[in-house]
Amino acid sequence: MEEYKVVVPPLGESVVEGTIVKWLKKEGEAVKVDDPLVEIMTDKINVEVPSPYDGVMKKHLVAADTTVEIGTAIAIMEVGEGAKASEAKTFKTEAADGKEHIPQEQEASEPAQEFVMARQHHEKIGIHADNEAIESGIKAMKSSPVVRRLAREHFIDLRKVDGTGGNGRVTKDDVVKYIDMRHRVDTIKPDFKFPDAEPEEIIPITGVRKVISQHMVNSAFTIPHVTTFDECDMSRLKDWRKRNVDRIEQKHGVRVTYMPFIAKAIIFAAREYPWINSNLVDDNLHVKKYFNIGMAVARDNSLIVPVLKHCEQKSVLEIAKGFRELADKANADKLSHEDITGGTISITNAGGYGATASTPIIAKPQVAILGVHAIVDKPVVRDGEIVIRPILNFGMSFDHRVIDGAYAVQFLRRMIEYLEDPESWILEVV
Repeated sequence: MEEYKVVVPPLGESVVEGTIVKWLKKEGEAVKVDDPLVEIMTDKINVEVPSPYDGVMKKHLVAADTTVEIGTAIAIMEVGEGAKASEAKTFKTEAADGKEHIPQEQEASEPAQEFVMARQHHEKIGIHADNEAIESGIKAMKSSPVVRRLAREHFIDLRKVDGTGGNGRVTKDDVVKYIDMRHRVDTIKPDFKFPDAEPEEIIPITGVRKVISQHMVNSAFTIPHVTTFDECDMSRLKDWRKRNVDRIEQKHGVRVTYMPFIAKAIIFAAREYPWINSNLVDDNLHVKKYFNIGMAVARDNSLIVPVLKHCEQKSVLEIAKGFRELADKANADKLSHEDITGGTISITNAGGYGATASTPIIAKPQVAILGVHAIVDKPVVRDGEIVIRPILNFGMSFDHRVIDGAYAVQFLRRMIEYLEDPESWILEVV
């Protein structure tokens, strides 16, 4: 057996060196003629060097990620005595006419005048390095031919690039990253340095939050939502509650909020506009003759909508107690499946957080949801005079596939009429 030294062959006009990317044949591995031995990167291309002999790869003389000059011995092969080099075209270093030609795409051309002027301007304001800094950076830093080519093409001082390769070598990826992040490194003010990254916290969306997000996306992209707004003068209901809330709490042990009255007003108005209280299942609208009202409850960055069943059969006090019990169970994470299913229409109260308007998302398969907002003292005109009144702004989202705008507006206005005239019905349902 004879030893044959594998050398870096000529790799093109003006190419004087290349970088070992990876070895394609391991030490001790059998080799056939024209088998690729090693991949070498130049500033123009990556090439695979083929074997001119049958034999065995004995030893690698140069490790990967090492820059070597043309003609450098990089490995030793064991070949049979008298073996002849392959005539394969892949190993020939000369063209058929005996001369080496530069590929047309590699021929140098004069840059456009606009490019030259832009480069000069960039050098002046400090965005790009000048030629002296570029060449000094290339000499100072370990790098491959392709890295040096990128530095010259993009006017980069390699001393400004953090090398992540072996022994601090600047790799191609380092340069590409630097180009993408140039505004963080190249700066007119050398005393200022951008942070590597802005502080942030990454929170996986899992569990209940993920289920909520899936439901919201499903509803938002399935239902054509429309939201109508209307204002309610809460003066008379506010006065009634102020006069009676303490007495009711002392007698019945529950502090009545406005929500039970709003629930009753929904029931009264929906009897005149029944499609509001329905479910859309496939192509069928299930108009409900009973009222299972969902009430959105916020808890620890999540939202759940427990359902109070058969509100049409309950008094205001019973609805108040029912809502309170469901909210307590929701906050204690003790809701049952029965507590969160079967809703026919829902209420969400953003007013508790000070909101004066919102566009709530409908809980499928329901077709409407009422947004309740903060009661705000506003100037309004009554009997030709400007007076201050406690105004509640309602926002009701509805499914436009089955509920027309006029129908929704009339329902909301009728509901508000009940709330603005509570004495006409409140004693019958307390």
